[in-house]
Amino acid sequence: MTANRRSDGDEFEHRLLLYLTSFTGETFLYVKKIKNGIWVCKTAKNTWILKEFPTKEKIENQIYLTKLLFINGFHWTYRFHPVHAKKICFFEDRIFGLIEFIKKGSSFSYQTKNNRIQAIKLLSKFHEKTQLFANEFSTKLSFFNQIEKWETRLNDFISNFPQLKKFIPQYYIEVYVEWAKWSLHMLKQNKNYFNQQAKCVIHGDVAHHNFIYNFDQQLFLIDFDLIHLGSPVIDYLQFTNRILPYIEWSHHELQQMETIKDLLNHKAFVIALIYPTDVLREWNRFIRSKNKKNKDQSLAYLKEITFNQYEQRKSFANEMIKRI
Repeated sequence: MTANRRSDGDEFEHRLLLYLTSFTGETFLYVKKIKNGIWVCKTAKNTWILKEFPTKEKIENQIYLTKLLFINGFHWTYRFHPVHAKKICFFEDRIFGLIEFIKKGSSFSYQTKNNRIQAIKLLSKFHEKTQLFANEFSTKLSFFNQIEKWETRLNDFISNFPQLKKFIPQYYIEVYVEWAKWSLHMLKQNKNYFNQQAKCVIHGDVAHHNFIYNFDQQLFLIDFDLIHLGSPVIDYLQFTNRILPYIEWSHHELQQMETIKDLLNHKAFVIALIYPTDVLREWNRFIRSKNKKNKDQSLAYLKEITFNQYEQRKSFANEMIKRI
């Protein structure tokens, strides 16, 4: 959407363009939606990402977090527009934030060993810095409860059984439920583990798309929508679950990875790795979705993690049980 040319379908973007110019005191030349809740915006000098936030508290917490990260020497993320030091975008009963645009370099995925190493190092730096100011968020963020989260996920999966059995043979459903129940039962006996580690602000969503290389090939960590207070172990557990399919469920590969190899000596961490979090999460999401096209496209991935990786996952679970 430009200031000089618009169609009927661009009315909202045009109003947004005028608002941003008024809000910042800079002339915005261009606003274009790139996906739901995200727009790219340009002035004569800079490019920004405009993001919609669900609540005032969400954006305030993220503005404060990124500010403290930079103050404490963590520069591998974006800044919010300087105008947010004083005010937040309220436009047509919606809340927006202007975020620094990071010009992307090569794509990031967990497929390569170097990417995995770089990601865990960056995550460790993030935790190291957020430990310094975690108390600043004691009244702003809730403490993440891993066991409670996984209990809810398992209960949802069990509730979805009537729909799931149309896609998954009952044998597989029973095995995944058994693994999940066993893991949760054992974790409850070791529940203090997640509270014994140093408290920090955890990222909460270490999916590959939240790591990006900039134009200078520096790795950045983005998207703080799911931040909580908690143990760094929470992020490392999720990170491990994310990379396991890319290393063919190899416990030998995990034992060579900095940070993770030390956590494999902790009983509760090993127990947690047996919980089939990706299978339960993705099938629950599939059942919730009302978008038939998206559901059809996701079936191949669901079959891959549920059936094709089953034997590798089973072997990995057995190896983890031996370590307990």
